[in-house]
Amino acid sequence: MSVVGLGAAAALHGAWARGSSWPAPDRDQLCDLVVGRRPFPSSAATWGVTALLTGATSLAAVRTGVVPLHFPGLDRPVRIGSNLVVSVLLLRGAGGLVVAAVGRSGASAQFLRWDARLYSPLCLVLAASLALGARAEQA
Repeated sequence: MSVVGLGAAAALHGAWARGSSWPAPDRDQLCDLVVGRRPFPSSAATWGVTALLTGATSLAAVRTGVVPLHFPGLDRPVRIGSNLVVSVLLLRGAGGLVVAAVGRSGASAQFLRWDARLYSPLCLVLAASLALGARAEQA
């Protein structure tokens, strides 16, 4: 699950970096939906997020056993990297829920609604999925 979810997020960010406004009809509405304030991040920044998500997907794939690791010396860096991914996802998910509860972020109402209902819970689910998948692979 974590591999699919992170991979889908990477692909979506890549599409946005190339100029897509999906799922919104235009970039202004996309900005309200996924960023919460204007302007939309630069293409370079969005490509950076795409690269980070692609790396997280790769770490998740190796850590959960979807892709076998043929280099035993990389076990520790993969474990550390995937634990970092879990930590970032937990912080993003919990942070988004705290901001939604407090309600003082300066972000658009549409973003806050979607963050509380989808983005933050999804981050928490992805973190749990990766952590559980890594634990199952170790057993």
